[in-house]
Amino acid sequence: MKYIESKKNEIFKNLKKLLLKSKTRKNSKRFIVQGLKEIILCLDSNYELIQLYTCSEIHSKKYDDLYIKYKSTDLSYNLYKELSYKEKGDGFLAIFSSKEFNLNKLILPKNPLLLVAESPEKPGNIGAILRTADAAGVDAVIIANPKTEIYNPNIIRSSLGTVFSSQIGLGKTKEVINFLKKNKIKIISTLIKNSVNYSSVKFTGPCSIIVGTESSPLSDDWVKNSDELINIPMKGKIDSLNLSVTSAIVIFEALKQRNAN
Repeated sequence: MKYIESKKNEIFKNLKKLLLKSKTRKNSKRFIVQGLKEIILCLDSNYELIQLYTCSEIHSKKYDDLYIKYKSTDLSYNLYKELSYKEKGDGFLAIFSSKEFNLNKLILPKNPLLLVAESPEKPGNIGAILRTADAAGVDAVIIANPKTEIYNPNIIRSSLGTVFSSQIGLGKTKEVINFLKKNKIKIISTLIKNSVNYSSVKFTGPCSIIVGTESSPLSDDWVKNSDELINIPMKGKIDSLNLSVTSAIVIFEALKQRNAN
């Protein structure tokens, strides 16, 4: 097993660029995954493993077969810690090939439930809605007008790896609207004004739940093309919730209705 301990090593330098720079990930079509659980989830989701890295100073010896199978490279603890985007790493790191998130490649069932987020920027929010969608069995997550790269390390971390197992589509708002209409999927958008209580709307058929960020309401295109405009009643002084919280509330209402039928 090859061992690396110098910060001047070219492999380490390239790993650091891949971790820190979105442009490097985009150009190379590769990204870093940390943690054995996330790496296995990535493998199970049919991502191509390019290289496995381990830190023998902290990883468990019971995974020796994994190191042999994928011919891992050993990193010193200091190098591994510098590449770690988790507070407590388990000694595993890997490079995978990225995938394209084409809307037209989404595989939908007869009665799909989709979540669409318009222009989300915070990686933590994106990761959180992916976890929520996974927990509820949402068929696909679509990001309209994406502002943040999907393989951002903070999205991977906050999604607990569900970014790999989820069906994800990316596109401009008008492309997403056209996709939904083409597939005869009801558009239900969250909006504060001129909207009805979310629990009064039917989510039982093919439908998509559209959410926007706290700082910016949904664009006019959604208002014009929505079948339903909904809100979550507020009893306090604020008039909006965190993106992931809004998503969770409406998604689980939809799930409750769909399970009742």
